[in-house]
Amino acid sequence: MSKRTRGKKSAKPQQLANPDEMAICRRFAQPYTKARLLIDHPHSYREWNIVGQCNVLGFFYLESRFRLNPGEQPAIYTAFELCLHECQFDRIQV
Repeated sequence: MSKRTRGKKSAKPQQLANPDEMAICRRFAQPYTKARLLIDHPHSYREWNIVGQCNVLGFFYLESRFRLNPGEQPAIYTAFELCLHECQFDRIQV
């Protein structure tokens, strides 16, 4: 009698890339424009990325990511998202 061999199970989507690799891929996949907030906001000191334009003329989606556990694996991030008018932030040349 011959033995049947099983193929390896395919990796789950969570196992394909760790969060650091996903962040690197995301950074290279679409170039971000940096922004500095001009409004009074608790997280205005952070680095903000302009990730897209809203359907309302002059408004943009901004995102700021912050790593909660530096140096530990798996990396855990928190993300803040805002939709602001272009007069409420400055674009930063990178």
